Amino acid sequence: MKNIRMNFICKLHAWRHFFLCALLLVAVSGCDNTLEEINRNPNNPEDIEPELLMVTIIRGTVNQMVDEGYNTGNIVAQFSAQIREPGTDRYVWGSFNTWSNGYTVLRDVMNLYHIADERGLNNYKGIALVMRALIFSRMTDAYGDLPYLEALKGKDDSPTYAPKYDTQQEIYAGLLKELEEANQLLSADGGAIRNDILYGNESFAGDPIKWKKLANSLKLRLLVRQSNKIDPSQQLAEILNNPAKYPIFESNADQATLKYTQSPNLFPVTGNRIGHWRDRRLSKTVSDWLNNTKDPRLKVLAMPTVESQEAFAAGTGPLVWAGVRNGEEDKNLGSNIDDRVSALGEIFYKDLLVPVLAHGLVMTYAEVQFILAEAAAKGWITGNPETHYLAGIKSSVDFYRTVSGVNIEATEDFLKMPGVKFEAANALTLIGTQKWVSLFFHDMQAWHEWKRTGIPDIKPSIVNNNNNRIPVRFQYPAAQQETNRANYEEAVKRQGTDDINTRLWWQK
Repeated sequence: MKNIRMNFICKLHAWRHFFLCALLLVAVSGCDNTLEEINRNPNNPEDIEPELLMVTIIRGTVNQMVDEGYNTGNIVAQFSAQIREPGTDRYVWGSFNTWSNGYTVLRDVMNLYHIADERGLNNYKGIALVMRALIFSRMTDAYGDLPYLEALKGKDDSPTYAPKYDTQQEIYAGLLKELEEANQLLSADGGAIRNDILYGNESFAGDPIKWKKLANSLKLRLLVRQSNKIDPSQQLAEILNNPAKYPIFESNADQATLKYTQSPNLFPVTGNRIGHWRDRRLSKTVSDWLNNTKDPRLKVLAMPTVESQEAFAAGTGPLVWAGVRNGEEDKNLGSNIDDRVSALGEIFYKDLLVPVLAHGLVMTYAEVQFILAEAAAKGWITGNPETHYLAGIKSSVDFYRTVSGVNIEATEDFLKMPGVKFEAANALTLIGTQKWVSLFFHDMQAWHEWKRTGIPDIKPSIVNNNNNRIPVRFQYPAAQQETNRANYEEAVKRQGTDDINTRLWWQK
């Protein structure tokens, strides 16, 4: 009787279990779409819109260029000098973030490229290639050889977690091909460009032709930068002889500069406290040059000394712009130097988180004109180097007048000043020096150009930790020796010692 009862109970439980399962299956099948809707997060869309990625890429890249220009580029190119804790100025160089920051943004660049490719959005695909070339070029110009062809493949079907280092020559060849492809893709028929914070109009609708001009202008930069190794004449002629196919910057209206506005899109340096900002002052190297040539840009690029402002207000003296020597001796530093040397211009900083007038410089029309001036002076292209040289100076002055609102002009008197007046016998020095001035606070481009040309004749910092040598590269991140050691060691064996004095491929 007991066994009969137990069997009955077991059957009852079995039928109840079957009934509940049946109900559950009906419920699941009946509300499958509802469950999918419940599990979809409306704030985290699965389909990423390309314009949103593009904004992140542009802002992230240009912000890095501004930050690294402020912290390193300005100092090593001797536009600014540190008057307190002058580690960078004295070449006490550790690890820099150019590597990690660059590869981080490049992941988004590749996502943009793949999305655009899948959807047939040629203009976004072209923009991705332009930004990829910009980022990789500034990285290789800082480090030399680095992962390029096998980089960014950690999530591929056949992932690569330890990418090989490509030579700088191979990287340059690849970037030039990518810019060629970008030029072919970018067109009026390539689809609308939305949320373009670099080239957009008032409604942020982008202009593919201006992106096309940026692609070809960047190509000019890379061709000339590698010109110590590879004759650029043929490729320069191909671009310049066919402006319909290969348009380049034609005026300041075409140049690539990111206009910062207000929070959260502020000029990155404005997040610094005033004390940190005032730790960097105008370098004596550039201030002497600008003063001696009576360069009108000095009034915008730097502030008159506090000491001279007080004297001027009291009617006892003129305004004075004065710099400090890079790597100045400790005995000449300290708080008493504050009022006697110039801070950088008000267009770059006013106070913590206050909007300023400075732009983030990607590439300027002035740089293109100086590239053409050098190319003409060296016989790579036909044309008058003086014409391009004067256009470069004037466009740089015009840019700072427009941005700052300060009434400055490249007058005939200025253009005839010794050291400014064009002389064919001294053409390359004049061109290189004015190009250097035009690259003020422009990423690390002035440093790279000095490495290539040796112009101007910058001397090592007064006190330095590098045996009186100006550094020419960054060391690889220490983590590379742990995570990618075999490829790191191969690159070092090929390129040279992993230190700040090993010259890059295009320098040698």
